Amino acid sequence: MPAPLDLLKSALPEGIPVPVRWLHGLGISSAAIHAQVKGKWLNPLAGRAYARPGPALTWQSYLFSAQQTGSVIHVGNLSALALHGLAHYLALGGQEQVHLYHPARLPKWLQTLPADVHWHHEQIVQEQSPIHRVASSLREPKLDIPAAQLLGVEKQYAATPQIFISSPERAALEVAADLTRGGSWDSAYEVFTGLTNLRPTLVQKLLEACRSKVTRRIFLHLAHTSGHAWLKALDETQLDLGTGDRQVVSGGQLDQQYRITVPARWQDDAF
Repeated sequence: MPAPLDLLKSALPEGIPVPVRWLHGLGISSAAIHAQVKGKWLNPLAGRAYARPGPALTWQSYLFSAQQTGSVIHVGNLSALALHGLAHYLALGGQEQVHLYHPARLPKWLQTLPADVHWHHEQIVQEQSPIHRVASSLREPKLDIPAAQLLGVEKQYAATPQIFISSPERAALEVAADLTRGGSWDSAYEVFTGLTNLRPTLVQKLLEACRSKVTRRIFLHLAHTSGHAWLKALDETQLDLGTGDRQVVSGGQLDQQYRITVPARWQDDAF
């Protein structure tokens, strides 16, 4: 079997953090890890994680590693739209939050990312159970990892390292879902105005798989307010919207079509 240092050099790029369990899966024992730290070939990180010395660690390097080592995690919401170039007024630099989605309990090694992260743990889309695969080498990104199997999640080809993020269609649904938890309606309306090229087939699949009837109604309200051509291709008769009125905005006005309360200043423009 190759020596621990040879295994590290062949499987782990510099500047990519990994949890200790991944190193053990590679065949490197705790004693060998300790020896590599003592020899300064590995740097210890919070939460029993390690990285080879090299470039400064970024939230993208953490996300790449988490996805490739089996975590069902992705960039979503406004952050994904910004990465797609669809929300340029919401830069990802400075103090802007990075929206990351992880449905399960967060591992300790991901709790101290070098960014202002807004973690979302809700399940917006009913997923099929992803096949659990862990990359044995992080030299090249794998496509059959759990995060890549989520509906409407796709590879960000221009990124280094390459990570999986929400498509514009899924990110739009995540923006709509956020409005049930105090998200900004102004931002949501502005975002939807720019979503002129959503793929109706994917939008339909996401809406049918959405776990919340109210989120479906909010998405459709936002979409109809924007009036994009792709709306004509949706089959709303296949969407379970539930019955009765729902108060989403306290003191808002009722959208007569989707039976939800929305900000009053938008009501006259849209209806």
